[in-house]
Amino acid sequence: MPEYKPKVVVEASIETGQPAIVFLSSSVAYFGSFDLTKPENAFIKGARVVVSNGSQSDTLIEADPQTGYLYVGTKVFGEVGKTYTLMVTVDGNAYQTSTSILNPAALDSLYFKPELHDSLGFIWQKFNEPAGLGDNYRWMAKRLGRDQFYAAPFNSVFDDKFVDGKTFTFAYDRGPQPNQLQQNREDPERGYYKRGDTVVVKFSKIGQREYDFWRTYYLNKASNGNPFSAPVSVKNMFDNKEEVFGAFVGYSTTLDTLIIPKN
Repeated sequence: MPEYKPKVVVEASIETGQPAIVFLSSSVAYFGSFDLTKPENAFIKGARVVVSNGSQSDTLIEADPQTGYLYVGTKVFGEVGKTYTLMVTVDGNAYQTSTSILNPAALDSLYFKPELHDSLGFIWQKFNEPAGLGDNYRWMAKRLGRDQFYAAPFNSVFDDKFVDGKTFTFAYDRGPQPNQLQQNREDPERGYYKRGDTVVVKFSKIGQREYDFWRTYYLNKASNGNPFSAPVSVKNMFDNKEEVFGAFVGYSTTLDTLIIPKN
C-alpha cells in the first residue's frame, strides 16, 4: 500500500436566510491507527474560511477556537438567485468551490400515515413537481421539542428524471439526530414518527453538482460491507482532488409544519 496522505475534508452549506456553516477536518487512513473515540484529533483549527456572494465577503469565525472544526458566517446570508464562492485556506494551501441558491419549490401538502400499531408511521407529502427537467431536491425534518437538528433520512435526495412536471406522493422515515447515533440504534421507535409529534419539514432544491455529491454519498454508504455491490466514489465538488474532498451545498429551502393528532 502507498503511504497515505491526509486530505482536507470540507462539509459546507448555506441556505436561504442563513449564514454559511463549514466543518473542517482531516481524512484518516482506513488501515491507520486513528482513535475513533477521539474524532477531535482530526478537527482542523486556525484555518481561514471566506464566503463571498460576489459583492460582499464574510470571513467565518471558529465557534470554538480551541477545538476548530466548526466555522460560522456572520455577514453573508443565503439569498435566492445568488451564487456563493467558498475559499478555504489550510497551512497556506487554498481550496475553492462554489454553489448557488436556486428558486425554491414548495410541497403541496403533508400528512401522517400510520404503519405500526396505528401510532407510529411516516411523513407523506404531495408534490407538484415544476416542469423542466433537471431539478434536484433534498428532504429533512425535525420534531419540535424533541430534536435539536433537522435530520436527513437515508437517501434523502432525489431528482426529477421520472417525475418531471408530475404531481405525485412520496414518504420518508425519521432520520437519526447526528449527535445521537447510538441512541438511535437502540430506539424501539427508530425511523418512525408518532401520534402527538409536531414535525417541521425542510424541503430544499439543490443544484446538479450538489445532488451528485449526496447521491454518490448514499450509494457509497449503501455499498459498505456488501460483497455483492460495486464500490462507488463520492463526487467531489473541489478541483484539487489530491488534497481536498467535500462539498459546498446551497439549499433553497421551504418549511412546512405538520401537527400529528394524538388520536
